[in-house]
Amino acid sequence: MQIERITLIGTGNVAQALGAALRNSGHIINEVYGRNMDRAIRLASSLGASVRPDLKTLHPASSLYIIAVSDDAIEEVVSVMPVVKGLVVHTSGTASSRLVASKFINWGVFYPLQTFSPGRKPDFNKIPLIVSGSDRDVELRLTDIAASIGSKSYPMNETNRRNLHLSAVLVNNFTNHLLALSGDFLKEKGLSPHLLDALMSETISKAQAIGAANAQTGPAKRGDSGTIAHHTTMLEEYGNEHLTRLYELFSDSISAYYSKGK
Repeated sequence: MQIERITLIGTGNVAQALGAALRNSGHIINEVYGRNMDRAIRLASSLGASVRPDLKTLHPASSLYIIAVSDDAIEEVVSVMPVVKGLVVHTSGTASSRLVASKFINWGVFYPLQTFSPGRKPDFNKIPLIVSGSDRDVELRLTDIAASIGSKSYPMNETNRRNLHLSAVLVNNFTNHLLALSGDFLKEKGLSPHLLDALMSETISKAQAIGAANAQTGPAKRGDSGTIAHHTTMLEEYGNEHLTRLYELFSDSISAYYSKGK
């Protein structure tokens, strides 16, 4: 394994998870930069790294520069960074590779397909890493880096990476929001959201086993208009207009999906 000397730009959930995984696998985190100095100091301390207070003075000897910031901040970070010889990658699922390719000869994308949250230790053995780069050698190098932290890598062009990221938002962000809304509804009614735990687990397990289209159940799939109307009335009385609209939209979508013979 080639040991990388890494400059980590960002202090959020992705930066924390990748930084820890890379250090634990034997790579060296040279320095950490973050707009929030307190967070940068804490992250650098946990990774045995120094803190870089200014993007303009990043260490020129790092072999790998990881830009792990919000999508909207990548362009600004790149514009301020000095031109470096090392490999510069961003970790976004949707941001264009041109943001790094426009300035650096050696560039790439290193996108971990997972949701990261404080207090949760990710298992990179189960996390796909989407990679692309300025040339074949860069992609092979990123594949090696992914393997060093236990991840399987998937070389992918920009269009497919963006398609994958959109699907990830649908399956993760939207699903999680529905869980939050349904949990709030149950708490309002004096019931525990944990009553749904077994159902949530079986929903995902079954979808993975037989495919989501085959796993679908419920009143919209059955065409049970009476139950749907009753649920809609209950939600209107609950007073959450957004949840009512979501229920109607999802019911209509499920009904249309299966009316076409899915």
